[in-house]
Amino acid sequence: MEIALGTEGGDRLFSEAFGRETDLFLLHPVAGPYPEVVDKPMHAPPIPVEALARRERLRVALLAVGEAGPSREPAPLRALRAALAGAAALDPDNWLEAVSAAGLLEEAGEILRTTRLAEPHGPLTEMLAPRLLPLALKMQQRRAARWQLDTRRTLIRVGYAKGKGALGFDEGDLHAIFLHAFRFEGFGLALDLGKRPRPLLTLGLPLPVGVGGLAESMDAVLKVEPSEEPGLLMARLNRRLPEGLHIHHWEPLPGYAAPVVDLAQLSHWQWEVAADQRDGVAAGVARFLAVGSWRWDRSGARMGAPLDLRGILLEMRWEAAGLSFATRMGVHHALNPLKMLGAILDLAPGDITGLTRTAVDLKPDVRLAQGERYEAKLKNMYEDAVLLAGGSNITLVDEDDDEPIRLGPPAETP
Repeated sequence: MEIALGTEGGDRLFSEAFGRETDLFLLHPVAGPYPEVVDKPMHAPPIPVEALARRERLRVALLAVGEAGPSREPAPLRALRAALAGAAALDPDNWLEAVSAAGLLEEAGEILRTTRLAEPHGPLTEMLAPRLLPLALKMQQRRAARWQLDTRRTLIRVGYAKGKGALGFDEGDLHAIFLHAFRFEGFGLALDLGKRPRPLLTLGLPLPVGVGGLAESMDAVLKVEPSEEPGLLMARLNRRLPEGLHIHHWEPLPGYAAPVVDLAQLSHWQWEVAADQRDGVAAGVARFLAVGSWRWDRSGARMGAPLDLRGILLEMRWEAAGLSFATRMGVHHALNPLKMLGAILDLAPGDITGLTRTAVDLKPDVRLAQGERYEAKLKNMYEDAVLLAGGSNITLVDEDDDEPIRLGPPAETP
């Protein structure tokens, strides 16, 4: 089923699902390259009802995350959100002083920019923007200059499970949900060094919609490591998460640790095959295992050469819980397991349900084994900065003329 834009009902549903800005962008008349199409509106292709339903599920989930308990977000950011929503007044001078003292100028600037996209001429945004955004830019520049010397940041590898109730969420949905949970629990996520800085929260190996996982991971870089015990931190986040998502692992790591996508070797899967599919699946698996090579042409020049699935789909065997198998990771970590199974069993990916990733095999992280290479550089940079700022007497010799260059106060003459 599809909804076509250009009708009253279709436009209303599209606007509710994707927001006012997108609605105006697509339905506003645009000038084309030819006179006869100057006033012709640009219509987007019909939007599947499934996409609208997923969008609505995510909206409801994000609301539930915020309503699961009192917000622990820093007070200046809560005050800004309330003022922009019209729920409270804001004293600009006092608020700017408070948000600056809290070191949250960049986060506040991003909230303001997002609001201006939806309400370009709001009175509060127009009044705050000329004062806040330049301060946020200066804060971003200072942070970038001090990035290598910031030893307070801490990388947390978070392990979680995705099960029933959350199977309809894709990777982007999960990212938004976890971001909300961290924000409402007051965990200050560090920002990246991009032009538009984003919170440093990255999910590990991707899972398609409809597929569960028991050993999923994400990396969160916090401004400061929390003082609470990991069990309490995980419990706080789990109270926020919707049904089907559960955090079970919390491991602080050095900031130079390699991401999971670089370490993954094998993903292990369990498929609870439906009773009416069992015979057909068993026959397809037998055919697959009986050949030495199974070429998979993914249809399209951009996909590259066909892949040999016999070298990627491994360890296929029947167990009491269903079909167990593994997939080789490395450069193939993004391959959709539903599409691979569909290719060898002649099934549509949507017909495959009950698939769960049970474990991931990781190779040793050589960065952790050679941590002194990273720590020494940071330590030396810090020491050099302290010595130079402290006026220490350091003598550098230019080999060309053997004239010494002295840094620090001039030497006393006898």
